[in-house]
Amino acid sequence: MNPLLYKAHPLLFLSVDLLINPAAHSQREAARLALVYLALNLVWAAWLWWGVKKTAGFAPSIVLAYALALPALLCYQAAMLTVLADVVAHEFHFADRFILVFCIFIAVQMLGVLYAAAIRRPQAGGPLGLADGFGLALFMWLLSLPAGLALLALELVWKIV
Repeated sequence: MNPLLYKAHPLLFLSVDLLINPAAHSQREAARLALVYLALNLVWAAWLWWGVKKTAGFAPSIVLAYALALPALLCYQAAMLTVLADVVAHEFHFADRFILVFCIFIAVQMLGVLYAAAIRRPQAGGPLGLADGFGLALFMWLLSLPAGLALLALELVWKIV
């Protein structure tokens, strides 16, 4: 049993299961999951654009913000939905979720380095830097909390995944 899939949110379950066992899913399921992620990434791209503007003092291109927001969405949102669903249901036990929380911690570190190297300052052309990159990765992680709560609320009304 994969510890990430223990009582996982359907978005996390489908995402991980599609990566592990793609033959078990139809192209329609994969396309639907891709459309959900690409649609959610519009909001995440706006957050990343705003975060870079506030953190570093310049605005990246919309295409760059969209491309760099997608890894944050993929790493954070499904995992945070699982954790938040447990918290909202008052069933969160760290012993059950320590691997998932550790994965989120590692994702923050990896995305911090990605943002530090991939985002370039327009004046000097140099990279953003580790301090701003980690700050931006933590900012995106913190925004996954209200986004997750909003998705859980929308899920009560409409079946998203």
